[in-house]
Amino acid sequence: MKSLKFFFITALMIIFVVVGHTQESCKVLVPELSGTYVGKCKKGLANGKGKAVGTDTYEGNFRKGLPNGGGVYTWANGDVYDGRWVFGVRDGDGVFKFKYDGNDSIQEGVWKDGIYKGPKPRNPYVVSKRNVNKYSFRRKSDGSEINVRLFQDGSDNNDVQDYTIVGGSGITFNCGAVECLENVTFPVLVKVSYITWNKAHTVMLNAVLEFEISEEGNWEVLIYN
Repeated sequence: MKSLKFFFITALMIIFVVVGHTQESCKVLVPELSGTYVGKCKKGLANGKGKAVGTDTYEGNFRKGLPNGGGVYTWANGDVYDGRWVFGVRDGDGVFKFKYDGNDSIQEGVWKDGIYKGPKPRNPYVVSKRNVNKYSFRRKSDGSEINVRLFQDGSDNNDVQDYTIVGGSGITFNCGAVECLENVTFPVLVKVSYITWNKAHTVMLNAVLEFEISEEGNWEVLIYN
């Protein structure tokens, strides 16, 4: 019985030693957070969900030893940022709470490479439409271009007349089955108009879609008749 008890005590001691060694060997690469760390680890670096406490504190997602993904960072002076990170830098949607002239202040919006860019742009919205069955907007990448593509019955709608795209900024040109508006300054108001057959190909219709896009990027706009 004593041997069995001794075995369990020894096993527990080994587990505690292994766990303690694992946490100690799991590094956080931000100097202000390099104190204690509890969480997931990969190849000796904080990776996954965890909490790091140094002069500052961070709780959230890590990747390769750095805050990456969603997380809350609390500075030693009490300032707090709750939002998105990319390899230790604020990048994406977030909320920053801090003191300014002794008063509580909040900065909410979008960060890029650690720099506050302003309030989060609202989603694309349609100002007016006529003889359009449905539409969609998709931000494909960073940039300053809007591509408009017309569809009917699941295929490109090439049988249109008087096709025009007018933007508050940008230059229009043809990209094959797609009309492109490049060098756009956002936010931008765009009006697409053309004449197309109805689905039964019995009547020609004047189709119009007027929309505004606020967020910078390369956008794809699909219009269905």
